Amino acid sequence: MLALRSAGGRGRLGRKLLRELSTARAEIRQGRFQRGMEVMAIFAAVVTGFESYTQHLRGAFSQWLMWTPALLTLPMVLVAGAGLFREWIARRVLPIVSLLWLVDGVVGFAFHLRGIGRLPGGYKLGQYNLVMGPPVFAPLLACTVGILGLLGSMLRRGGMVPHGLSRILLPVDEHEPLIYPEARWLPEPLATNVAYGRFQQGMALVAAFSGVLAGGEACLEHLRGSFNQRFMWVPVWVTFPMVIVGVLSAGNTAVAHRALPVVSVATFLVGALGFLLHLRGIKEMPGGTSTLRFAITLGPPAFAPLLFSSTGLLGFIASLLQRRGD
Repeated sequence: MLALRSAGGRGRLGRKLLRELSTARAEIRQGRFQRGMEVMAIFAAVVTGFESYTQHLRGAFSQWLMWTPALLTLPMVLVAGAGLFREWIARRVLPIVSLLWLVDGVVGFAFHLRGIGRLPGGYKLGQYNLVMGPPVFAPLLACTVGILGLLGSMLRRGGMVPHGLSRILLPVDEHEPLIYPEARWLPEPLATNVAYGRFQQGMALVAAFSGVLAGGEACLEHLRGSFNQRFMWVPVWVTFPMVIVGVLSAGNTAVAHRALPVVSVATFLVGALGFLLHLRGIKEMPGGTSTLRFAITLGPPAFAPLLFSSTGLLGFIASLLQRRGD
C-alpha cells in the first residue's frame, strides 16, 4: 500500500515538473523571461568578477584598470537583483550597467593584447606568450555579462515569479506595447523581435561566440598545464561542435531545434565536470584548504569551467526561441 502511494506521489511530482517545464518553455518562446535572463546575468557577473579578481591578484593589480571587473560585479548583482522585483530598474538602470560591462570587456581585451606584446619577444614569440601571458579571451567573456543584461532589459516580464515555477503562465496582454519606451534607442524591428522572443538566430550566434571564447581560454589554460590529464582535452573537443552547430543554427531551423539542444546540454555538463575537477585541483595544491587563498589564486581557476556551462545554457535557450518571421 505504501509502495503504491509512493509511486503515485512520484507520478504526480513528475507530471507537475513536466507542466512547469512546459510553462517555462512557453515563456521563453514568447520572450517572457526577463527575470530568468537577469538571474543568468547575476550568475555570469559573479563568476566573471571572481575569476578576474583571482587572475589579477596574480599580477598584484599593477594597473588600476585591473580592479574594474571586480568593481562592476556588485552593481550588476544589485541592479539585476532589484530588477527581479522592480521592472523600471530592469528597463532603465540595467542597460547602463550592462553597457559598462561591454566597454570594460573591450578595453580589457585591448590591454591584454598590449600585455602580451610587452612580454619578452612580444608577438614574435606569440605561441609562447599567448599561453603564458595575460589570458587573451578572458576580458571578452565579460562582454557576455553585458549582452545578457541588455537582453534582459528588453525582454518582457512573464508570468513566473522569482520564487519558482509555481505560477500559471499569464496570458499575453494584447494592449502590451510592442516596444517599451526605454528600448526606443534600438531599431524598432530589433526591439520588437527581442521582446517577443524572435531572436533565435542572434542568440545562437551569441552562444557560438561565447563558445569560441570559453573554449579558446580553456585550450590556452590547459596548454599551460601541458594537458597533463586527459580530461583537459574534453572542453577543446566539445567546443568545435558547439561553435559549428551554433553558427549553423542561425541559418537552419532544423539544426537549431534538433542539434543545438544536444550539444548545448553536453557543453553545460562538461563545464560542470570541469568545475568539480578544478575544485579537486585546488584541494590538491600544496597546503590544500589550509592555504585556500594561495591555492585559489595560483591553482586551477575555480569558476572558469562554469563559463563553459554558461555557453551551453545560452545555446539551450536559443534552441527554444522563435525566429524572425515566426
